[in-house]
Amino acid sequence: MKLSEEEIDNIFTECFNELRRNECNDFTHVLIKIFKSICYIIFISFVIYTILYHHQPTLSLVMRNVQGFIYPGLKILRLLSVPIISAYPSLSELYDESCLVQNPYFIVPDMDCYPCENVYSVIDLTGFTNISLYQSGIPYIIKTDLEPVNISTLQDLYIKYKSTFDQDAKRIYSRNQSLRTIEDSLTNELHETEHILWRINRMTPARILRTVFPKPYTISQWSGQSPERYIIIDGENSEPYYIPDMECSYVYTIQGSGRRTILLRPSKECLGLCRTVSVVLNPSEVLFYNWWYWRPISVPFASSKEKSVTYIGSYC
Repeated sequence: MKLSEEEIDNIFTECFNELRRNECNDFTHVLIKIFKSICYIIFISFVIYTILYHHQPTLSLVMRNVQGFIYPGLKILRLLSVPIISAYPSLSELYDESCLVQNPYFIVPDMDCYPCENVYSVIDLTGFTNISLYQSGIPYIIKTDLEPVNISTLQDLYIKYKSTFDQDAKRIYSRNQSLRTIEDSLTNELHETEHILWRINRMTPARILRTVFPKPYTISQWSGQSPERYIIIDGENSEPYYIPDMECSYVYTIQGSGRRTILLRPSKECLGLCRTVSVVLNPSEVLFYNWWYWRPISVPFASSKEKSVTYIGSYC
């Protein structure tokens, strides 16, 4: 039987289509198997977590038997990670992170909200001698004799310690796509709606910043300060934003220059028991609060004509 060229082409076309269908079916089958495996792992992890969370004897038994394997396991994991770190050096920045993934659904059940229940305003405790109030969890401000810290101050500091900041604290967050490093932010004219978040979580740049933002006198020498801190630069009309949660629960916010209005909103656990209070932070003033009870929002001050520089740290 003699086939025409058109018939031969149709046969080959049908064969290729059949091969493609088989490949698609195989790929779909592999995806389904991977999806099922992930679902099984999630389900088993959830069951194990539920049992350990709600049954203390089981948790104690597991911890007793697993504890001896923690250090050897981490040592093996560290050795296995060396080739990966060598290939991708930027991953070494994760070493200084205390938390890689934050749980947005975390909530403390039955939390006692007494530090915020009877708070109607942010009080001024400048020069107050009752140290117990400083650690009570209620929000307060103090006035200091801190020299103004503006963008020019940060520029001079950056130029002086450029190599340190470029190595250990160069990254920022900004809505402006052209600003990606602290050098970009300090060498360009900032718009009145600009918002720049500069995060520092290494000790060397943190010590440098303490030369212009010294530790407030209300913080006890026995308190441990977290190396994580933020410097926030805002234009005169930057949009409101939540102040980031810190590693330690006691947070202090130093206003270096400009003015900002801080709205202290109760946390989810205390939303029905506490009310929102606000305070205007003037230059050299420090606001203290406990982020277990408050979720502060920074809002531009209505009549401010100066860019704002705010320094945020925490202690335990």
